Amino acid sequence: MRTPQPPNPPRPPGGTPPRGPTPPRGPTPPPRGPTPPRGPTAPKAGPPPRPTAKPVAAKPRAARKLPAWLARARRLLLQPTQEWAAIAPEFASAGPIYMRYIVPMAAIGPLAATIGGIVFGERGSLLTFGTVPINLGTAVQAGVLEYVLNLVGVYGLAIAIELIAGSIGGQKNRVQALKVAAYASTPFWLAGVFALFPRIEPLGMLLGLYSIRLFAQGLPAVMKAPRDKTAAFTLLTSIAAALIVLVITAVITRLVVA
Repeated sequence: MRTPQPPNPPRPPGGTPPRGPTPPRGPTPPPRGPTPPRGPTAPKAGPPPRPTAKPVAAKPRAARKLPAWLARARRLLLQPTQEWAAIAPEFASAGPIYMRYIVPMAAIGPLAATIGGIVFGERGSLLTFGTVPINLGTAVQAGVLEYVLNLVGVYGLAIAIELIAGSIGGQKNRVQALKVAAYASTPFWLAGVFALFPRIEPLGMLLGLYSIRLFAQGLPAVMKAPRDKTAAFTLLTSIAAALIVLVITAVITRLVVA
């Protein structure tokens, strides 16, 4: 016998059976804001840029300084009052004054006269205000002799200045007197450059006369001479300097014409 099948459950009307309840979803995310604009794209990494070379500025040339003795000579000519005020208290001795000033300054005239005698075959003479013929050997001998006499003559002038200062109430000091003799003779020594041209050498005496003014300014400052006796002191010193120059010139002239 066949076992009877259970009857199929009845379908609800309308077809597909209803589903179960849908589970609730999570909270809805907030809406997105406007997309920010993108900036410029970063450049790709590459080799570092080369530094720009700065143009090298040309260094200004440093002005050439004059030798100390020539710088002092210039100051004595252009600023005598200030220079004498600096010279007076300087601590010095005869040796440094000679080596630093007298030795180069006293060589200007003899060197110029020697060159002029070699080139032109003649030498100027302050005794005759003319020229005398000279040969090469005599020109060299006269130049050397004049240089030695200049070195000796300035010391002789210093002795005369010291003696005169003591007689009029000034400072009796040999080194101070040598300062005056050396530095006040600057125009005379510089005028020696005219000896390069023997025929115009006597014109150098016009420049050499400026030494009288330097004596007048230097004697009171360096030798502490009384102001009321400055004129007499200057006159006596100038006479002593002129006599020394004449003696040196006479010796040189005799050598040349012998």
